Amino acid sequence: MFLNWTHVWDLNNRPVAIGEKQLKLSNFGQIVKQKSGNEIHKTNQQYRLVVAYDFVGPEPLSKIVRERHEKELAQILPLGYSVKQSAWQWGWDRTDKKQYFLIILVIVIIYFICSILLESLRQPFAVILMVPVSFTGVFLTFYLFGFNFDQGGFASFVLLSGIAVNAGLYIINDYNHFCRDKGKKDSLKIYLKAFNQKIIPVFLTIISTVLGLVPFVWSGQKEVFWFAFAAGAMGGLLFSIVAILIYLPLFLKIRDKRSIKFNPVS
Repeated sequence: MFLNWTHVWDLNNRPVAIGEKQLKLSNFGQIVKQKSGNEIHKTNQQYRLVVAYDFVGPEPLSKIVRERHEKELAQILPLGYSVKQSAWQWGWDRTDKKQYFLIILVIVIIYFICSILLESLRQPFAVILMVPVSFTGVFLTFYLFGFNFDQGGFASFVLLSGIAVNAGLYIINDYNHFCRDKGKKDSLKIYLKAFNQKIIPVFLTIISTVLGLVPFVWSGQKEVFWFAFAAGAMGGLLFSIVAILIYLPLFLKIRDKRSIKFNPVS
């Protein structure tokens, strides 16, 4: 910060309101000029100088300006010198595990709500365990495409915790309703009836949500938070289809009565 003597005189003599009194800074303080040292650290047999600055503006624009200055400096630096961005960033502490506790809390709350609706303590597990299956889609999306996981990726977990359970909840609720009316003699036939009635609305919900998130990934990873949020949610929702088609009937132990054979007692 550079100050000329006019600015220093203003700071020393301009009245400052402190309560009901008007005082000058020179009455109780002083302004001095001193040299601030640049600390140069040695890491892996290399000397490193950290330069920090403040940028007023959105993060995408800040990234563009930073990358432009990095390229300009890289061209004029002598041999053996390099410039690169530090890996440390504001807003997302990868070592902090408290945010993952919130996901567990959300899942526990969903379990109790499902147990009240389904009047069962076992069936809600079929609904809840669809959540980690959909999380697999999030992990695969960030791993296969090399996207950066940040706050948006964590937010996609929270979103999937609510949306992924809807499909299983709709199907199991209709399945229980049909079982109460017709009895649970042919569970496969009853499950297929409930599945056929709900699968189209479920697919339309997933497809419409995925299409609604497309604009957030259109601009690429320059869109901080929103890109990771949309990419994770889209991957998780698409992978939740696997849980609906394969995992859900397996966990409910849906069977065809024609496959049950009785051995005669000799």
